[in-house]
Amino acid sequence: MIRINHKPKKNDDFMSIEMTPLVDVVFLLLIFFLLTTSYINPSMDLNLPEAETSLIDDHVDPYTIAIAQDGSFTINQEPAVLGDIGKIPQGSDVLVLEDKAGPYGVFVGVLDALRKNGHTKISIVTDEKTD
Repeated sequence: MIRINHKPKKNDDFMSIEMTPLVDVVFLLLIFFLLTTSYINPSMDLNLPEAETSLIDDHVDPYTIAIAQDGSFTINQEPAVLGDIGKIPQGSDVLVLEDKAGPYGVFVGVLDALRKNGHTKISIVTDEKTD
């Protein structure tokens, strides 16, 4: 019978940390955070109007409707038409953002479509006025 001695050598008495898996995990976390932060900003570059009486409210999982200068708009950063407003569940918080130079008719049409579909929690987003 062969006996194998599994005693460590005197040079291997200290514990070492493998750096390769650690570097892999850090690299994956870096990629994850870079990708997720790129989706936080709205897809449209809007120049919001300013108001002195603007309030900041906490909204629970709101739907965001952003209206651009050319009259096109998005719902939660996806291109949409007026008929898509009916797909927003009733009772949801809805935030409406419109560019300062955007068409007023589209803005009124969006608000009208929201009211027709029974939405009552509608907020118009503005920038805080600075003097």
